[in-house]
Amino acid sequence: MAEKGMHDKEIKNHPGCRMTDSPPDHPCIFIEVMKNIETGIIILNVCGEEVFFINKHASRILEFIKTPTNFDNLRLLFGSELDNITGGGKKSSKTVIKCDHRAFGYTLYSMEKEKDLVMVFIRDITDQSRLDAIDEASEMMNNISYLFSGIRHEIGNPLNSMKMALTVLNNGLSRFEEDDIKVYLKRMGDDIAKMEVLLKSFKNFNMFETPRTKAVDLVDFFKSLTQLIGADVRNKDIDISVDILPESRWAKVDTRALQHVAMNIMANAMDALDGRPVKFLKITGEAVGEMILLSITDSGCGMPEDLLNDIFKPFYTTKPHGTGLGMVISKKMLAQMNCGIEISSQPEVGTTVTLTLPRCDPPEGVPLDPAVQYS
Repeated sequence: MAEKGMHDKEIKNHPGCRMTDSPPDHPCIFIEVMKNIETGIIILNVCGEEVFFINKHASRILEFIKTPTNFDNLRLLFGSELDNITGGGKKSSKTVIKCDHRAFGYTLYSMEKEKDLVMVFIRDITDQSRLDAIDEASEMMNNISYLFSGIRHEIGNPLNSMKMALTVLNNGLSRFEEDDIKVYLKRMGDDIAKMEVLLKSFKNFNMFETPRTKAVDLVDFFKSLTQLIGADVRNKDIDISVDILPESRWAKVDTRALQHVAMNIMANAMDALDGRPVKFLKITGEAVGEMILLSITDSGCGMPEDLLNDIFKPFYTTKPHGTGLGMVISKKMLAQMNCGIEISSQPEVGTTVTLTLPRCDPPEGVPLDPAVQYS
């Protein structure tokens, strides 16, 4: 290694261990572990622009992906993630590098005590990626099965209804009064409208295929959203409140996709509030590490556990006029933005939908305002 720093060859003679505060006359027992563990470990001194430590496993991985083990090349490899993670106590999202037939995943951590040091864990995840691909393919086949079953049902029923109406009219058009003919024509028009709704839902599967994520102010986002649905909220006498903590105010998402998801969740919540003695809708946000937990809670009728297990299946719905695609599309959109969704519910108590969003800093020049609450 041409780079100066704390490498495999010289680490044994290093006076003390900065990472564990070991005294000079006390060997660091973790050094041998770090050198020989089957996980690649790299420690970079960002301020000094040097490789502080690199173990054998990391060297082998870097050799395979043809990246020299000097600081300049590692900076190029880890890109902007390295700059964004510097400062102490931060963690990057997992990134995958693919080279030939293998896949390698790495995560960056900045050290709290030694703020100039960034630790990189990198390992071969080829086998895990293959298992994930098999699992994803299996899940996709199940979803396709549900999808085609739903298509057969959702399109087949109105088509059969239209076929029957046309057959009746064709066989005896001259015998029907004008009002009777209008009844049959209206029925066919309603069936066509059902299929149009379904096709429009399918179109949403292709919306925002490549999300354009940016820093989004969740306070402003929900102010606009609650104003948009304000008339429905007032008509249904729903008490809606928003409580976004300051550290959870900014998320890196696609505004259009998040609006689509939030509108779908809130529409479901307002439907669940029909006929309830107490009607409230609470939106809260808190930061957990590098993520934001955004919760939308209602005091609606709630759902039993068996329904929760099926809620993300295509065409599964309990609504008389629902397509059963809203939550499926929402989950897909969230996954494309590296976001997650979880739902908890109790019958006759209510439902909480929790979105996991990547947290980010506000744009340059925008101050981090204190906590915001409004209703």
